[in-house]
Amino acid sequence: MAKLENNIQTEFSSQDALLMAVERPRALRNRLRKLHASELCAMLLGCRDDAERLILLERIPQAQRGDVLLELPEGMQEDLLAKLAPSDIEDVLEHLDSDDAADILQAVDKDVADEVIERLEPDDRRGLEALLGHDEESAGGLMQAELFKVRADWTVEKVLLVLRRFGHEIENLNYVYIVDDDDRLVGVIPLHKLLFCEPEQLVTSVENKDFPRVHAGQDQEAVVQLFEKYDVLAVPVVDDDGVLIGRITADDIIDVVQDEATEDMYRLAALSGDDDISERVGITAWRRGIWLMVNLGTAILASLVVAQFQGTIAQIVALAVLMPIVASMGGIAGTQTLTVIVRGIALGRVTFDNARRSLIKEVSVSLFTGLAFALVMGVVAALWFPLLGYKLGLVIAVAMFINLIMAGLSGAMIPLTLQRMKIDPALASGTILTTVTDVVGFFAFLGLATIFLL
Repeated sequence: MAKLENNIQTEFSSQDALLMAVERPRALRNRLRKLHASELCAMLLGCRDDAERLILLERIPQAQRGDVLLELPEGMQEDLLAKLAPSDIEDVLEHLDSDDAADILQAVDKDVADEVIERLEPDDRRGLEALLGHDEESAGGLMQAELFKVRADWTVEKVLLVLRRFGHEIENLNYVYIVDDDDRLVGVIPLHKLLFCEPEQLVTSVENKDFPRVHAGQDQEAVVQLFEKYDVLAVPVVDDDGVLIGRITADDIIDVVQDEATEDMYRLAALSGDDDISERVGITAWRRGIWLMVNLGTAILASLVVAQFQGTIAQIVALAVLMPIVASMGGIAGTQTLTVIVRGIALGRVTFDNARRSLIKEVSVSLFTGLAFALVMGVVAALWFPLLGYKLGLVIAVAMFINLIMAGLSGAMIPLTLQRMKIDPALASGTILTTVTDVVGFFAFLGLATIFLL
């Protein structure tokens, strides 16, 4: 108990830091210097507004500011950068790898970014401009220019000599890249393998010519799949002529996987991929409102189906009690299938061309679950409303069976069809699926009731 109390007392909150910023600024800087970027980020997130965050950000050592800003949510990062002078942003960039520096520049206003770039050294400027010329979600947008490359006629001894002198400047150094006289990539050597070679060996004698590589224009999802397939720590990036222009490291891929998973999760819930807790209320309300309007339209469509059977519902009140169950079961079953298929598409395991097996499986699952829950609900309905008895039980059982089959089929076909049409399956699948299961569920249940119960 005493140990727990001691931990609580020594916890350093953002309010403690703000108080130290006024009373003991030098002590605060020394304390912040010892914290990891993720801990500093948590401290900024604990502040009440951007004014407090700026106070602490200015006390964070320059060497750490860039890493801290990159840890923050995108909206908050942009707001803080907008309040910094171009000279301050330049200082931030000096301590970052080229890919991270490019991310910072993409988060600021274009005019500010241009001004910051003009202030940089010529070599740094050319490197950043090359990175910024690529799409943000492509291999070129992910890569960093810092890497260790050698000529094909070098010996292992020479490589290790140069590596000792300059290798410390490159983070996450796992591979040595071999290029020809025109800087075209010809092979790769894992660093650990190089350490066990004889000094007089040429690097070409131990190179891996088949090491995976990516083109600068490839989509980031394809890059993620390559990392998963070959289980590498970094991949080289080449241009149209095969010239080595950068590399992508595993830590960047982890960020991409997290971002892609978050985006898919948001879109399945009809949220924008840019939605963030730090976003302004008006922007968030507008983004969500668009999809709520779409959902309202689909809900009205389902209500129009129900309206066609007002007379039936008026005569048999039990239908109003039971019909939400049919639609709800279809919606849940469809969402289960939809989630599996969308995730398979995101991982590259399911495509329109190889989807036959997945489609058969999901429809088969729907057959089994449809039969099981149709029987259960048929018995429940018959016992619940004994005046209508087995007829009502049979009607709801058939309706539920039909809707669960349609839910499984739609949950698989909708995302596959959207992918075929070059539309993000995670973006619109949920809304379309809900419409299908509601319309089919209500129509089947109320239609069958009109035929067999009146």
